[in-house]
Amino acid sequence: MSTATEAINGNGPDNTPTLTAASTDLEKAVEDSNDSKKEVPLKQLYEQSTQYNHWRYTQSALNEMRSKVNQEVITTIKQNIEEEREQRTAQGLSVDDLPVDLKFLNVEEEQALLGFYERRIVQIFRYWKLPSHVTATAIMYMKRFFLENTVMDFHPKDVMLTCMFLARKTENFLMTIDEFSTALKSPPESILNLEFLVCKNLRFHFTVHHPYRPCLGFFYDMQALTENIERLQTVYESAIKLIDTSLYTDLCFLYQPSQIALAAMRIACKKESYDYERYANYKFRSNESSAQKYDEILLPILLNIEKILNEDPRCIEVEKSVATEIDRRLKMCKDPAKNSESLIYGKRKRMEANGDDDDDDDDKDDDRPDKRAKMGDDSSPE
Repeated sequence: MSTATEAINGNGPDNTPTLTAASTDLEKAVEDSNDSKKEVPLKQLYEQSTQYNHWRYTQSALNEMRSKVNQEVITTIKQNIEEEREQRTAQGLSVDDLPVDLKFLNVEEEQALLGFYERRIVQIFRYWKLPSHVTATAIMYMKRFFLENTVMDFHPKDVMLTCMFLARKTENFLMTIDEFSTALKSPPESILNLEFLVCKNLRFHFTVHHPYRPCLGFFYDMQALTENIERLQTVYESAIKLIDTSLYTDLCFLYQPSQIALAAMRIACKKESYDYERYANYKFRSNESSAQKYDEILLPILLNIEKILNEDPRCIEVEKSVATEIDRRLKMCKDPAKNSESLIYGKRKRMEANGDDDDDDDDKDDDRPDKRAKMGDDSSPE
């Protein structure tokens, strides 16, 4: 199925049907004694992917998820600090080093810090001369992981390294853990310790679809209508840069890769004074019915993608000084339950060794692993 067809078919970001894929007669079945036959719909390849079926959200759902996990973690840290304070007081120990009136990170600050490290992935992979889709896979892994975790659970630098290592394996740009850790001057265990945890939070869905390939498809498709290949090449290169920028936003959770790619080509055409409407009329407005579908379904999606690319603050690079300040506050928000020298940590370890656990949440099927791994203390913006 063509890239253009995939862009206009499928569901929107709210998971409501837009246009159904055309029925085909690839499969036929005998329905009754009269051997009557019926057509069996064939889904687009993308609609069969885990990304389409498990990683699509509305913007409001994303905001709610992030806000919920942020507040849950803040509540947990406050409770653990108070429990540590009570245990020390009961044993006559000093509580002077325990924080008071902490200013916890909000969701916007978490996103800013994540954006800083997402750009670090781009810098490192570009230095290694890896293709864009490898970089995009690593960033997507990191975004998915932090949907149900916060930077107050796991430092983004630690998760970043693990996601980069996994992305290289997934995209078949293999590098041994020793080579990888040596190149990034990070101990192998800091990467491997989080590997299974990251995989679990990814739901073991490793294949990621990006807008780069459909964008190339649109570039080839538009060549049939152009007399200036050089200008179209400039449009394509500009669209790729827009796709690079889209990686820092939530577009990957909201829209299909082909829709993001077409929006990028449309924006680039306007920027380069290229006639996009000629292609749209040829591809999407060939008759009254298809024109109506394009105007009522696809065009609003393209306009919304353009709005996000123009207005989302994450499209602007986070200054290092801002990231450093957020990271400084992050270090103040440590959970004492993850500090091996704290009383509460020792108490819980003893209870685990005795097969006892006072945490009711562990009896539930909770995928948030905030109590199963220790956050590194030496991570900071570099």
